[in-house]
Amino acid sequence: MDKSDALTWYYGAVGELAATLAAQDIAPTGPAGGVYESEFFTDDRGRATVFYPCHSSPRLVGRVTTAVIPSAELATIIHTGPRSDCDRSYGALGAYVTQHALAVDGPIREYYLIGPAETRDESLWRTEVGWPIFETRPQRD
Repeated sequence: MDKSDALTWYYGAVGELAATLAAQDIAPTGPAGGVYESEFFTDDRGRATVFYPCHSSPRLVGRVTTAVIPSAELATIIHTGPRSDCDRSYGALGAYVTQHALAVDGPIREYYLIGPAETRDESLWRTEVGWPIFETRPQRD
């Protein structure tokens, strides 16, 4: 997907997911999220996936499929406001991760804590951005 088409694609994909889950009486267990490969940001074109976490798997309809989003250690920041200026939060988080030499290869994650499904007021939207980092917690034996 081209980065320039991202917002249109996102709204369509989340709408399709929400409608599919509602039609199959499946309640999400958390907010919608997205996984974006590095090339999406570096090359303005790349693979993107949006999802709702669920305990049940929906029947496959249209573009809707099932996936397991693997766990990851993430540095996070909460972006407040419209999606169109999320780049400021990405820049701040990227600078922190780079400055502290924490970055590892892996997709960026977003969790849409408050968005258009909850309010039309974009100033109230909250997006958690997660940048993959190396494990910083001590390993358990």
